[in-house]
Amino acid sequence: MMRRCAGQPRLWLVLLLGGLCALHPLGLRAAEQPTPPEGLTALGQPTSMPAFELPDPNGETVRSASLQGKVVIVRFWASW
Repeated sequence: MMRRCAGQPRLWLVLLLGGLCALHPLGLRAAEQPTPPEGLTALGQPTSMPAFELPDPNGETVRSASLQGKVVIVRFWASW
């Protein structure tokens, strides 16, 4: 005869409770817009990116106009 693992019913119970907690209406609170910290204001309507030209790592010039319609991630770095 085969013996069932004693931890298997406990695993199903944990998975069931985890699924119920994830689907509970209180779990939807994380989707709400956070309030900005004191002294800061939320952004209004999206604005266009200013025109610029910068060299890329290969030495070629990248223009902001060529990036229109694409996702752009700007990484700021300072060494102070």
